Amino acid sequence: MIRSRATLILVATGAAVAVAVAVALLLGGPFGDERVEHADGKGPLSSQSSSGTTSVYAPKNVPWTATFGSFLLCSADGDPLTIDGVRYRAPVKPTSVALKLRTVTPRMWKDTVDAGWIGAAVGQPPHFQNREAPGHYENVRAGARITQRCADQKKDGAGFTELLFVLGVGRQGGYIDAAWVDYHAGGKPYTLRLEWKMVACGSRIPHTVDGTVVCDGRQS
Repeated sequence: MIRSRATLILVATGAAVAVAVAVALLLGGPFGDERVEHADGKGPLSSQSSSGTTSVYAPKNVPWTATFGSFLLCSADGDPLTIDGVRYRAPVKPTSVALKLRTVTPRMWKDTVDAGWIGAAVGQPPHFQNREAPGHYENVRAGARITQRCADQKKDGAGFTELLFVLGVGRQGGYIDAAWVDYHAGGKPYTLRLEWKMVACGSRIPHTVDGTVVCDGRQS
């Protein structure tokens, strides 16, 4: 359980790695003191993601932008959900982080394979280095509604709502090792914990992340 009140958590710096915890949005509305935190598949909101690591090689030109996605937000029981905010923790702090919701309709999905979800890419929506990614993009905001049913989303050609992390990256790189989506359902406050690690390569990125070698190649 974690406290539901919105708090600005100050950046803690150490000799080796600075750990930044950012509150991207203030929580929306008073729902009591306790907020239930859960992993994917254990609460009303799902991201259709497990745990792992994705890294993006740095291009020649710095600064640059890396986008991480494939967090497909949906309602496990089919009831509408309301986003209160998104938080993240960054052991290597990017120069900036923008949070986007990308909505792709069934028609968009049918019209082009480029409408598929974004794993990770160089660039920012909707124009990336190697593809276009059609969809309706908007900034994540308190009060945004998630109405997509997880059961419907698994059907061929179904639309989806994708949460994107758009990182501005300097020479040191950027590394988000955890994120949390605060939301409420049925008048109760919850937090979905995202356990996927997002790495934009640079000089301060460690050689391995959870035993996985990252940033050992070049951008093609």
